[in-house]
Amino acid sequence: MTRVILVCNMSSTPANPLSPGSPPGGAQASPSGSNPAKPGTLNVNPYKPGTPSLNQGSQGRGQGGDVLAELVHSQRQISQQNQELTDLRIRLSRRSHQMSVLQHVAEILAATPKVLQVASVLQDVFVQEFNAKTCVVWILDDGGAGYQPKVGHGMPRSVWSKLQLPAPNPFPNAPTVLFQHQWLDASTLRGPLEVLKGVGDSGAFFVPFEHQLLLMGFAIMALDSSHHMEEDQEILTVLQRQVAVSIYNAWLFRDLGEQRDALRLKTGELEMANAALMEADRFKSEFLALTSHELRTPLTGILGFTRLVMDGLYEDEDEMHRMLADSYASGLHLLDLLNDILDLAKIEAGRMQMHLEPWSLHVLIEEIKPIALAYPRKPGTDLIWPEGLAELPEVLVDPGRLRQVMLNLLSNAIKFTKEGSVQVNVERGFGQMTIQVIDTGIGVALDAQSRLFQKFVQAEGGHAREYGGTGLGLVICKRLMEMMGGSINLHSEGVGEGTTMTLMVPIA
Repeated sequence: MTRVILVCNMSSTPANPLSPGSPPGGAQASPSGSNPAKPGTLNVNPYKPGTPSLNQGSQGRGQGGDVLAELVHSQRQISQQNQELTDLRIRLSRRSHQMSVLQHVAEILAATPKVLQVASVLQDVFVQEFNAKTCVVWILDDGGAGYQPKVGHGMPRSVWSKLQLPAPNPFPNAPTVLFQHQWLDASTLRGPLEVLKGVGDSGAFFVPFEHQLLLMGFAIMALDSSHHMEEDQEILTVLQRQVAVSIYNAWLFRDLGEQRDALRLKTGELEMANAALMEADRFKSEFLALTSHELRTPLTGILGFTRLVMDGLYEDEDEMHRMLADSYASGLHLLDLLNDILDLAKIEAGRMQMHLEPWSLHVLIEEIKPIALAYPRKPGTDLIWPEGLAELPEVLVDPGRLRQVMLNLLSNAIKFTKEGSVQVNVERGFGQMTIQVIDTGIGVALDAQSRLFQKFVQAEGGHAREYGGTGLGLVICKRLMEMMGGSINLHSEGVGEGTTMTLMVPIA
């Protein structure tokens, strides 16, 4: 408030208003020579410095209004800056949360080599961070022929699991930019894909996962149309790269795993083949030593008996005949050994020929009876033959080769049976005849049965074996039966339990 000070002249002599030097109207002149005050203007004690006037009050009020306006403007600026700061804090908080989510997702994706888990993590991000109403994630299959749905949200599994899409363009009838995330036109999602649009005011958003210009997979989620995807551009871009690389790495990991398994399998096969080769080499070495012994024994007998006859070292003609008979038997044995070796060589060279024709088993058995009865056998070993073979149908075989197989089996059965019997059975089956040679001999150990049809292998090894042979007989029998369209099997309960050899031949 402006204070007004009134200064009065206390002299007893009244002032003469018209006294010389006095201004008209009784007002005193301004000492500074300024203009007289305007009517209605109070100018009290003009000679005292610092005393405001009414003009000065109006000027002060004008300056106060300017200050007040500046204060209001400053207040508005401060409020605007506070709002901007609040918005920045919100954006920073959201960005920090997004970075935390991306880091967490990156850790999970880096730790898993499975495509299904990658798709599951991605779906959780879309549902929790983007509030997706529906969401389905597709991954390119191994052959690259199409995209298979891996996980789905907001709809039954029976619905989204049937949404297979072609490759390389899952939407061949729509102008879709495959390598950029975008809102999909309503015309893109037709037929079964309409379920991806969601319900209400929502739209379908497409998120591709591209790596090296190959669409590894994609996701389609239904979002509110008011959702501002511009705010999520960065997190989507980073997420797309992470997922695409994870899917590609999962492919590489699976391929490496398959190659590792294949290499491991091949390594095991090579180890087994190497072991088999080493065993075959051992058997071959044993076979050569054995064969030289087997061949030398009858040849020595032939030469020895022949020399005795040539030198006349026999008492009478009967003894000479016995020597010649022994020499002949040794020659036959030597011929059998050589025939086995030559037959195996022909079979392996592919030069063995078969002449299949219908043949009666009755005739075949009658032909081999006298030969088998002539084989040397232990006392008390009986040969038992089947009956009623004339009523059985004919079989389609090479008669000479089937005879060879039967004689080989009978020879082995008689040779390995010290007492008991050797029995031949014939039965009719479905489209084939079964011929069995059953003996009560020494049997075969269980661990040796699977090797008896290999070359140079016998039930007993070593050079000091009680029984002779080259170990080629069963190998030749197996090859001959296979070439005739039949089969051969061995069964034994173990050592000392006898052996059953079974032949299967087709009916003519």
